[in-house]
Amino acid sequence: MLWLYRFITGFLDVEFSGDVAEVILNICAKNGISLWNVKRKNQKIRCMMTVRDFKALPAITRKSGIRAHILRRYGLPFITVRYRHRWGIPAGALIFFAFIKFMSCFIWTVEINGNEKVAAEDIISACEKIGVYEGVPKNGVDPQNAKQKLLLELDSLAWASFNIEGCRLTVNVSEIVEKAEDNSVPTNLKSTSDGIITKIDVVSGNCVVKVGDTVGSGDLLVSGVIERADNTKFVHSSGSITAKIEKEITVSATYERKVTVKTGERKRKSVFSFFGIKIPLYLGCENGSYESRLEVKQASLFGRRLPIRLYNGYFEKTEEKTVILSKNELLEELETLLQRQAEVENISDFEVKNREFDEIQGGISLKAVISAEKDIAAQEILLFNAGN
Repeated sequence: MLWLYRFITGFLDVEFSGDVAEVILNICAKNGISLWNVKRKNQKIRCMMTVRDFKALPAITRKSGIRAHILRRYGLPFITVRYRHRWGIPAGALIFFAFIKFMSCFIWTVEINGNEKVAAEDIISACEKIGVYEGVPKNGVDPQNAKQKLLLELDSLAWASFNIEGCRLTVNVSEIVEKAEDNSVPTNLKSTSDGIITKIDVVSGNCVVKVGDTVGSGDLLVSGVIERADNTKFVHSSGSITAKIEKEITVSATYERKVTVKTGERKRKSVFSFFGIKIPLYLGCENGSYESRLEVKQASLFGRRLPIRLYNGYFEKTEEKTVILSKNELLEELETLLQRQAEVENISDFEVKNREFDEIQGGISLKAVISAEKDIAAQEILLFNAGN
């Protein structure tokens, strides 16, 4: 603050000379004149002092034999005098502050807080649909109305609020929490596939099968009806029934196929975005097939994001080629396809009991019988007539 005061009022770099230059230090100290950065050079004293104190020197150094010489001038008064005929500077400053004042009437950035499962990009896209985006006038945003519209736009949100702080709009959200399983609903456990039961782990319900039993798809495994001597109780059956199952899976592939390869030709195209207005920094468009990726650079000032972005798109040209696989390569691919199909059917660890390869037009077909242990219990709501 002291430096700012000195800059506004102006200060000088002064050199004192005379028979005994040190006398000026005593004179200034006696009259309350502040000096700083005091240095001695040969028989001269050099220091800094304010313009007001310098003007008071002639009255107090009249008979001392001390001579003062101004070396440099600093501060706003001297800058003003130096540029007093350059009207472009104050005009530019006036335009700049008018521009800042005008831009302060708009939303510069939209930030999302509180989201975990819902992507911030999806929330921002929904905000744009309801008229809330970077560059919108602040007086055009009704937080209460925008909150209701956003909740109607995104079913995955349970609560939202819009807070405007300066030129920043913060959207605070709370996501809908999935309800836990309702254990009050009576259910049965039924089999999802054929198999031989190898393990039973029932938490609740009346188990009607035992280890070693053979069951078919849709068979009752655990009943939600528990018969007692005095009454009948309906419960929510839960647990797991592991069975050894066998399943037939058929996959096929051809020797000849088209693959996409990179040619090595790369291009970058940039787009400058200011308040949501996108300005392409390139000419023309690209034809053909490309693999692309996008990088976004966000401008910031003092830790605050600005509504200025640079989108860099990187394109790598690709082309299709026809390749012919060998028989061994095709067999390896069939094994991979078999593994993927088993994963689709929720079978992770299995044993192949039988493989049959058949020649098809342009390729090979694999029919395999796999064996695995799997939890085959699935819940089914117990329906009953309450009037009986």
